[in-house]
Amino acid sequence: MFITDLEKTEEIDITPEDQKDKGRATVRWLLGEPEGAPNFEMRYFSLSGDIATDWHNHQWEHQVFVVEGKGKFKTVDKEVELSPGSAVFVAPGEQHHFICTGHQFDFICVVPKGTRTCMVTDKR
Repeated sequence: MFITDLEKTEEIDITPEDQKDKGRATVRWLLGEPEGAPNFEMRYFSLSGDIATDWHNHQWEHQVFVVEGKGKFKTVDKEVELSPGSAVFVAPGEQHHFICTGHQFDFICVVPKGTRTCMVTDKR
């Protein structure tokens, strides 16, 4: 068993240098392979200001749960408003990104182990 707390987990600034004046993006790796999790990793993203995750896709699924703030989930086919309590399933290969539309947008993201990549961009 391993127990942690959000406040005890290192916050890693993943904001690209050329976008630090537009907002901030951070990730905290709450649970994963280093803590003994054999299959999945849980991360906590926090986006603020005029920022979004990169427009991307990948071979693995992931699941997202919105904790705080407002944002959007955008795919090739649609754009959906998200708020606390929203849950999103992102299918393997689905082109997507998450966009901060308020002051803050915090969400938990669960991915398969071994997929530790984080990318952000401005939303324009």
